Amino acid sequence: MKNKEDEFVNKENVEEKDDEKENNKGEAEPEAAFDNDEKKSDEEEKDEEVEILKKDREKLAKELQEARDKVLRISADTDNYRKRLAKESEDKVKYANQGLILELLNVVDHLEMALDHSAEDSNVEALRNGVELTLKQFKDVLKKYGVEEIKAKEGDTFDPNIHEAMMLDERHDLGNNCISTVMQKGYKLHNRVIRSSKVRVNKKEEKNNTQEENNE
Repeated sequence: MKNKEDEFVNKENVEEKDDEKENNKGEAEPEAAFDNDEKKSDEEEKDEEVEILKKDREKLAKELQEARDKVLRISADTDNYRKRLAKESEDKVKYANQGLILELLNVVDHLEMALDHSAEDSNVEALRNGVELTLKQFKDVLKKYGVEEIKAKEGDTFDPNIHEAMMLDERHDLGNNCISTVMQKGYKLHNRVIRSSKVRVNKKEEKNNTQEENNE
């Protein structure tokens, strides 16, 4: 009797174990399915990240190309601006004296009229008056543009800043280092000497002293 009870107990134990296995098996299947879903989700996330990176790369490439195009446009505009400035500067230099030339052309007109009148009229005084008026007009034009004559006359002290000594004289009626003759007038442009006055300079005393030293 006892053996039968043991067999019955063992049989129940075996059945319980089989039931546990079935239960465990049923529970394992959902876990495996969850793992598959998780793997699938990871792959989708990676694909999304790759897609985002591709879009970012395309966006950066587009921005880089736009920046390059902008630099090229700026470079072209700068080059054109530089060429335009160079052309304008060249024209300014080329035509800087246009106003002066127009003024001088008026002087030329008056000189030509004076010559025409001199051919018709032998009156020297009339010709002289015409030339004097033309010369005055010419000097007025020069003064208008900042040109002024360097005042120099016989007896003035020689100044190397505005005078140029061409020859030496020995005159007893003039002091040493004085201008004896003005050979050519000098001029300034806006207070800058553009042509020195060409003069002869008296050096009488220095020569006399040298001769006295030689005689001694």
